[in-house]
Amino acid sequence: MNRISTISALLVLGLIGAAYGIGHRDGSSGREIGPIGTAEAAGGAASATAADFSRTGAVVNNDLFYYPGTEALRPDEMRVTACGSGMPLPRLSQAAPCFLVELGNGDKFVFDIGTGATERLMSLQIPLDYVNKVFIGHVHMDHMGDLPAFWIYGPQNGRLAPLHVWGPGGGGTRPDWGMKASMEHMKKMWAWMQGTLVGTIDTRSFELHVTEFDWSKVNNVIYDENGVVIRTIPAIHFEQSVSFILEWNGLKLAYSSDTVPNKWWTEHTKGADLSIHECFFTAPMFLDWYRFTPQEALNASTLIHTSAQMFGKVMAITKPKHAVAYHFSNDPDTLPLIVDAVRETYSGPVDFAKDFMVWNVTKEGTRTRMGVANPNRYPLPPLGEKQMAGEAERYRTPDWVMGGLEPQLLPVIQKIYDDFNEQLGTEIPNPLAK
Repeated sequence: MNRISTISALLVLGLIGAAYGIGHRDGSSGREIGPIGTAEAAGGAASATAADFSRTGAVVNNDLFYYPGTEALRPDEMRVTACGSGMPLPRLSQAAPCFLVELGNGDKFVFDIGTGATERLMSLQIPLDYVNKVFIGHVHMDHMGDLPAFWIYGPQNGRLAPLHVWGPGGGGTRPDWGMKASMEHMKKMWAWMQGTLVGTIDTRSFELHVTEFDWSKVNNVIYDENGVVIRTIPAIHFEQSVSFILEWNGLKLAYSSDTVPNKWWTEHTKGADLSIHECFFTAPMFLDWYRFTPQEALNASTLIHTSAQMFGKVMAITKPKHAVAYHFSNDPDTLPLIVDAVRETYSGPVDFAKDFMVWNVTKEGTRTRMGVANPNRYPLPPLGEKQMAGEAERYRTPDWVMGGLEPQLLPVIQKIYDDFNEQLGTEIPNPLAK
């Protein structure tokens, strides 16, 4: 069947697949999970009655959508948000891979931060000082391309704390390929921006702490704090690539990053509460949508990535309580083909990720919704007192450059200072005043 006829013939299936993707079923038992933060933990739209609604009151039950910042996270609960679910293809609808994990103990972790992910992370209205731990599966652009933006935008957007980054290295690979080398080059690339902002705004969040771990180790504990343990297993994606396993409060999250299904994954992720694994296009799909050659299509879908059929098989082997397929272009005409390929080998609970899809995970099961983010986000107030660099450290624009200021602007600038000081009761001097 050619592509054009496929679109029409499978439109209904696409809508069904999309509806399934935003379902809210408990993957282990099939029962619906009620809204978090309410007294009734096992509600759901089906259990709502007329008494739950009024002409002027808020809707007491919301099973399809999550509005960031409006729901408390239960102490025993994990919330995961897809801030990037797509492929190495810049597009408005899907950023490259990025998943935010929030735990009921207050901890938050970012796994991969591909191109386009920063604006999605920031739209969730979370103070950036809370989102300062980033774990990178491998140093491909679509998995860490937005790390520079997320780091460099800290001072302007309210982050005061240093950024902590974990990434692979060692294991026999070249030192200049590792995470530490990558971060050193990133800092050098933005040396001018870092230096010129000193003394203009609080730049403490430029501080960067990098932990490079041996990617070749199996079940390697790279983080163990506050009851949270994060381990890595090798991934088959060229080399120096890993998958992550997070365990907390009796819950297990597995995140593949990029990999061909492998023995380490099938051994150590069995029965995970939430198993997020890449699910690439099938080989024939690469011919139509990406204009790949047949050899390129087979290479991409079987030797360095997990195609949809392979995703289904690895989920059938590991039997997670709830599976998530990501890393494919999720459109009305592609989704039915991906679903069909997965269902060749897997019949368990699975969501096909879109950006802002949200999973609330407890021991009772997983609830899936779509997040409704703020597209016009402004920075939240900083969580501490801002500190400017002292006069000795402050960057100063060379006199000859400032000498180019249009003289007729000086009275305008002076009035800005006078009005501002009068309004706020401050006495900040105008450094341009003679």
